[in-house]
Amino acid sequence: MQGPDTETAARVIAENVVSAFEREREGAGGFVGTGRDMALAGLMRELLGVMPTDDSDVLAASCNRFLDRLATMSMPGPRVEAVDPDDGSVKMRSA
Repeated sequence: MQGPDTETAARVIAENVVSAFEREREGAGGFVGTGRDMALAGLMRELLGVMPTDDSDVLAASCNRFLDRLATMSMPGPRVEAVDPDDGSVKMRSA
């Protein structure tokens, strides 16, 4: 069962991924309207499917599954290279 700490960790990671995704898509723009909230919810759903874990590769793969779906909806962008499970920070790489 997922506890509030797991949900909080998933939200922090999702926020970091969305912020980095938007920042690294220079000139392409970020999410519009409710798109950001939907991206956060989708990322959290992916993350909660593999959490709790402290494996950076598992967390990054989970985030990238969601980002791959965005790419098929005409939103190409960077991918997650690593997630720090201690603080939720992310390192991105070009797609």
